[in-house]
Amino acid sequence: MIDSTQGKTLEQTIAAIQALDLTLIKFKASRKEDGYGWSAGYADQMEVAYKRYLILHAKHPDLTLAPEQDVDRFWHMHILDTRKYAADCEATFGHFLHHFPYLGLRGEDDAKALQEAFLEMQRLSAEEFGEPMPHREPGKDSAAWCSLEAGKPSAAWCSLEAGKPSA
Repeated sequence: MIDSTQGKTLEQTIAAIQALDLTLIKFKASRKEDGYGWSAGYADQMEVAYKRYLILHAKHPDLTLAPEQDVDRFWHMHILDTRKYAADCEATFGHFLHHFPYLGLRGEDDAKALQEAFLEMQRLSAEEFGEPMPHREPGKDSAAWCSLEAGKPSAAWCSLEAGKPSA
C-alpha cells in the first residue's frame, strides 16, 4: 500500500523507522547530569519501545495512542535534537511528527481519554509485537501525553503539521 501524500509504502516507512540511528539519544538519556540517568541496557529497551511506538503510529495514524512515560521521555530526547529529529521525521514519515503533551491534563474526561489511549497502545503492541509496551505501574499514571488525532480540539495529537492534510 502506498501513501499518496508520502510516496512510500508502509513497509518502506517501517524499514526507515527500524534503521533510525538513535545512539546519541540513548547516550544523552543515560547521562545523570542532563539526561535521565538510565543504564545502557534500559536505554536500549526504550529505543526498541520508541521505534515500536513509531511503527504503531505509521500503521494506525488515525488512532489515539499514548506511550508509557519513559518512551515519551525518549521521544522528548529525540525532539530536543531538533535537526536530527526533523531529518528523521522526513526520512520516516515524510513530514514532521508533532508532539502535543496535554492529553490527560485537562480534567477528568481528558484523564480518562489518556488512559484509554494507553490501553489501546498496549492492545496494539501485544497484537503487533507479541507483548505490550513496557510500563512500570499498570493502569496508574503510566501513559504519556500524546495522541494521533490531528485537528480535534478535545484530543491531543502528534501528526502532520497543523493545516496540512492528513494521510
